[in-house]
Amino acid sequence: MPIRPIELYQTAIQMMYDLAQKPWTARVMVLDSKQFGDYQVLIMFINPQPPTAPDQLEVKHCVASLWRAVSVMTDTVSFCLVRSHLAIGGRQIGALSILPLPPSSRIADTNHTSSDTGLTREVDEASNSSASDNSVEGWGKGQIKDPDDPAFTINFQFLGTTINSKEVSMAVLEAMTAAAPSPKATACEEIHVVSPDGGCAIIIESVASRHSFTYAFATRALKLLYQGIIVPRKEFGDIYLELMYGTGSSEQKFGELRMLRVANGLIQNHTDGVANER
Repeated sequence: MPIRPIELYQTAIQMMYDLAQKPWTARVMVLDSKQFGDYQVLIMFINPQPPTAPDQLEVKHCVASLWRAVSVMTDTVSFCLVRSHLAIGGRQIGALSILPLPPSSRIADTNHTSSDTGLTREVDEASNSSASDNSVEGWGKGQIKDPDDPAFTINFQFLGTTINSKEVSMAVLEAMTAAAPSPKATACEEIHVVSPDGGCAIIIESVASRHSFTYAFATRALKLLYQGIIVPRKEFGDIYLELMYGTGSSEQKFGELRMLRVANGLIQNHTDGVANER
């Protein structure tokens, strides 16, 4: 049974976010993705080792194996069931499964809205390595608040250049992967990544503020960027995020996030109209 790319990317980004909130060397026994909306993809890690075994499945192993699995699925355009054994020195420490849920648990197509259907089609087409950049319905700007922390506000502005949705999805996942090793309460000065195929760059930077911009906020911004802005609006393109924290007079910018198209090794920087060499 095939897996829809949008379902894979949404679930993988959610799982990577959940992993990034845990200590890097924390032991993992059983960890599975929570169903994301009505997307029917399950990602699961299982540790078969007894608690006394010297080698144990840890968060760092889950992060590395999830990134590798999604990268291979994307590169080979093989969006299907994955079962992988994780081993250290020939000893199995865990297993990773990525699988579609059975048809009996799937929600009928008639229950999907037209916008859901269009979104799935848009990302499915972009998963093909020969697909061109996405067409978009219209650039815009706006503001969203973190539903789990109303003091965290994101002001966003699309900059007018489309980026292939596969590149966007992989860049967000890679940025989340890059942030995962750092303790979440640690101040985050910057995160710079480029998608594996080199078409999309994400730059996250802190700015001077009375509020501390930590890795917890950096990963939360990535999650909200993808799940709260890009996918719902079906706008895969250059975007600038102003990250604000506080309420009333205490609100202040404490970070910035830019997602930019990369072409011919150059980041197309639309904030100043100059292409900066990587």
